[in-house]
Amino acid sequence: MGKRIRFGWLSLALILSMISAPWTLNAAATAKPAIVLAAFGTTTAAFDTYSHFEKKVKERFPGYEIRWAFTSHKVRHKVAKEKGQKLNDLATTLRELKAAGYTRVAIQSLHIVPGEEWDKKIVQVSREIPGLKVALGKPLLSSPKDQERVLQTVAQTFPKDLKHTAVVLMAHGSPVPEGEKAYLTFDRLLRARYQNVFLGAVEHKPAKQEAFEAVKKANPASVVLMPFMFVAGEHVAKDMLGDDPESWKSELLKQKAYRIEGIKKGLGYQDGIIAIYLDHLAQALKSL
Repeated sequence: MGKRIRFGWLSLALILSMISAPWTLNAAATAKPAIVLAAFGTTTAAFDTYSHFEKKVKERFPGYEIRWAFTSHKVRHKVAKEKGQKLNDLATTLRELKAAGYTRVAIQSLHIVPGEEWDKKIVQVSREIPGLKVALGKPLLSSPKDQERVLQTVAQTFPKDLKHTAVVLMAHGSPVPEGEKAYLTFDRLLRARYQNVFLGAVEHKPAKQEAFEAVKKANPASVVLMPFMFVAGEHVAKDMLGDDPESWKSELLKQKAYRIEGIKKGLGYQDGIIAIYLDHLAQALKSL
């Protein structure tokens, strides 16, 4: 276990050195807008999802300066304390870009819904740095079209036999109405289009217990647990697939001795999901 943890931190340090170093810029570089990728963050080895996403950004938008910002204070604090590595919040990243001579910045949120993190950590903060023209790329589920595209992409990962196998997607959940509405809309789409596929949230709605009850009613032989999160981090390792009595896996096994399969990669590795985020970023860049 200790070796795995050390390896995870070593990987994290390597990835951070790739994606978050503020390079010295020349005047020519500032002619284009800068791109800021704003994510919640993770303290796990799943941090490599961000490196994968950045490669995709560079392929579609070559020649742009790319910086990162992490909206979770808890994640930033833990990484600083345990690894001595600094992760910027959005305000810090924007100030660094302004100091480097940038006047235009496109910020792409890597959050799933327009919830609390989007409202408070991105929208509000983006307005606090004078002298910067900022455009925002919206979270994943920000329109009916987004909902359809996400559904089509995620459905490609479902097992063919949805009669004897149920799928439960784990979302984080949102405490604000707009974010909750986006999750509930997606849950309704899932249930309307696919047999035995359900969405539950770690917090708030759609309630995980409702998903578990739906599985119980369907009475499948197998259950696939799948993260509906950009990064398959601590929530997936512990809350979804952990061995403690309150994990999703354990709670389902209390109902019946299902065959449980756990997916251990987040949405940030799915090309169709990446394409939606990059389309949002393209719209933001176009508006600058």
